[in-house]
Amino acid sequence: MSATTIIRGLRIIDATGRPPVDHGWLAIEADRLSEIGSGDPGPVATGITVIDGAGLTALPGLIDCHAHAAGLHRGDRNTDDSVEGVVADGLDASTGLRQVLHSGVTSLRDCGYPHHGIFANRAAIESGLVEGPRLFLSGRAICATGGHGAQISVEVSGPDEVRRAVRIETKAGADWVKLMVTGGTATPGEAITDVQLTIDEVRAAVEEAHRRGRRVSAHCSNLAGARLALEAGVDSIEHGIALDTETAERMAERGAWLSPALLCTQIEANSGPESGIPDWVRRKGLEAFGQQRESFQRALRAGVRIVASTDAQVPYLALGADALARELALMIELGMAAPAAIEAATREAAELLNASSEIGTLQAGRLADLILVEGDPYLDQRVLARPRIVIRAGRIVQSQTTSGPTIPAGE
Repeated sequence: MSATTIIRGLRIIDATGRPPVDHGWLAIEADRLSEIGSGDPGPVATGITVIDGAGLTALPGLIDCHAHAAGLHRGDRNTDDSVEGVVADGLDASTGLRQVLHSGVTSLRDCGYPHHGIFANRAAIESGLVEGPRLFLSGRAICATGGHGAQISVEVSGPDEVRRAVRIETKAGADWVKLMVTGGTATPGEAITDVQLTIDEVRAAVEEAHRRGRRVSAHCSNLAGARLALEAGVDSIEHGIALDTETAERMAERGAWLSPALLCTQIEANSGPESGIPDWVRRKGLEAFGQQRESFQRALRAGVRIVASTDAQVPYLALGADALARELALMIELGMAAPAAIEAATREAAELLNASSEIGTLQAGRLADLILVEGDPYLDQRVLARPRIVIRAGRIVQSQTTSGPTIPAGE
């Protein structure tokens, strides 16, 4: 057996669609899973670290497919573009991203950041200088002049400016292009029914991004915006508020993903003045959430590919495994089967990110990104927010296990 670490006595949810394995074990060699089995792993060579996983469930590290690292640790998304402001923001993000990783979120897609400092955060994480989840980045989002989310976006008017913005963000290192097609709940002075980018602008973004091998996500808070985005060829619809059956079926036919971020809107809809959420956000959230809930269920019935997302970090929803666990519980409440919900935050999320050959499932040869939780996440998603062990690329980054010490074999 080729391994540096063996974890035994586990229940294993590998997120491949197969049933869980009871009394399982897995072996890690360097940064990858080398073997996975059931029963007794057999004799273990001296020098291999053995972890007793009795009572724990192993599953892939969680993936949040719609987040905003801006405001992590500091608590708000606003930053100035001075050198001092950008550096301070990056340091805050590094602190916050470490906390996100330790919570059990091992990968996330950032869907809009105020400046290019986030690429430095990714480089620091990848080099091992600091701890953090795997980052799939959009850089700055792209919005209409004066449009939704301008504080984390490049403002554009016309297809030529869109093309230029796509080129700048992808040159800086963006894996994705994020478009603010419609208005939203969190920007004052606009309605969720506003369509802010034109079909020609969205087509220009899709053409430029796809030419460079990047996918495109589109913030859509109304039906007209979703139809326009699909017509232009976007790859994922964010929020998907007010989808009708025809549009959901078209998404399924085209293979477009839905990244709903239901919990964020539900909080906006159900909060009172004491929450500190502005009145205008709560009014729009109340208008949106009933439609969004029904849209999610239509998408589910139509067979749309759905990934888990939170739209955190906002003051009323902190980025991390707690938000993702609550999102999964809400998806299940609205009709998604529990195994499918777990896969929405693992395998399906990895496929959306074009990273399924490396992350998202527990299989030999994949990167060893996984969490160990106490309890059954199919029955109680809250256990996902309290991981006993978090492993990223084969290294334990957080451990609270009480099931026995980590010991080298042979001692």
